[in-house]
Amino acid sequence: MTDVVKYTPSEIDEVHMQEIRDFLNEEGIPFVESTDVYGLFYLNDKTIELRYVNSYYHPIDNSKRFGDKCKGKPLNYFIDISHENFNKNVRTIWLFDFEMEQENTAIINGEKIEHYRRQWEVVKNTIRTACGKIKYRFYARDCEIREIPKQDVRPFLEANCFYGFRPANVNLGLYLKKDKNGFKKGTLLFMYTFGYNFYGNKKHKDDPIVEVIRASTLIGCQVIGGISKCIKHFCEEYPTIDFGDKVVDVDRIVFYVDASHNDSRGMRNSNSSFEFKSWLGAGFMNRWTEDYQDKDYPQLHGSKGQIFHRKPMFHKRIMELIGEGKIVSIANAGTIVYEMSRKKFLEDEQKKSHT
Repeated sequence: MTDVVKYTPSEIDEVHMQEIRDFLNEEGIPFVESTDVYGLFYLNDKTIELRYVNSYYHPIDNSKRFGDKCKGKPLNYFIDISHENFNKNVRTIWLFDFEMEQENTAIINGEKIEHYRRQWEVVKNTIRTACGKIKYRFYARDCEIREIPKQDVRPFLEANCFYGFRPANVNLGLYLKKDKNGFKKGTLLFMYTFGYNFYGNKKHKDDPIVEVIRASTLIGCQVIGGISKCIKHFCEEYPTIDFGDKVVDVDRIVFYVDASHNDSRGMRNSNSSFEFKSWLGAGFMNRWTEDYQDKDYPQLHGSKGQIFHRKPMFHKRIMELIGEGKIVSIANAGTIVYEMSRKKFLEDEQKKSHT
């Protein structure tokens, strides 16, 4: 892509960039920093691009509606770059400034950690894995699979999953069978959760689709074969799911991959029977450019730099605030969709057992 955003980096940009350089050096990951595109790092002999983004300088273009003051980038800016790189067998990992700044409270090894930068920690782990620098490798055969106690689900996700906790109907975990790599027997290494496909089921209420809600690995670790083991167990042991208002038969299972940070190679290289469906739908986040409180919309408020998802009830007012420069919307690299059939999976497994 020759379309380059020109801007003067802020002090916080330079802090973030130095933190990225320090991380790559500490992990022994060779890199070349672009002299043309600010924030672009070439990793693994240019087979991976890590792209840091200042979100305030990459807003979605709204100039047609609000004039030149709301100029920006096309909605497909990030996904187009990722698609182009993918076609050249180059993986793209986007890293937005607000992802490095996000903080939450996490419980790690029984200790409460304040100001934990989960999203940045997870992206670092993604980079380690992509560059072959992950420290602790395990195999699915090293683990036993069982349902995770509800009280353990949230702490694990709040510490190890980019998007944190989200409720699910079935929470499966891979637990270490015996001490290995300095980890104790019984350590939860990998989590796969299943539940109601909120968006896709609007057209499938009579035949609901099941979604993989969260997939997460303990930071610092990699479980080879973990996806396949969880999917096989789920398909064999959960013919139905209780969604509260009804019990449904499980067949279609969908998995959404966050393409801003992952290229879905784990899905493509696993034996989970998931099939690629699409890589579309560039989404977006909204970000406050200043502290704001709306007397007419008390629920619409935020602090400078704070990120929030779309709010359909306030769409008109949000667009007005975008026009006033109080909010910017930032696109992403879209969602990669995979889908599988439980029935077909079981049929294939049965055929294998007879050969």
